[in-house]
Amino acid sequence: MLTSFLNEYRSLPVSDASNRVVSWHVFRTISEAEEYAESIRLGDGQRIVGGMDADSVGKLWWVGVEVDDIACWGNPAAVNKHAE
Repeated sequence: MLTSFLNEYRSLPVSDASNRVVSWHVFRTISEAEEYAESIRLGDGQRIVGGMDADSVGKLWWVGVEVDDIACWGNPAAVNKHAE
């Protein structure tokens, strides 16, 4: 799997259904983010997204799943965020 998207700046998603990112995990090392990205299994209308960002502690990487249609995916209130 190509994880070159992890080297591009993209801010963390917010818990807002309009961005269509329904699940994401945050990592402190790029190797952990790459390993997680390679374990994701996608359904129709889903794709892996992510990038590099930073917070007050330092650099971070995030990996998530973006869906074509949040209404077809399910309840927008069920959007999941996981930090490690």
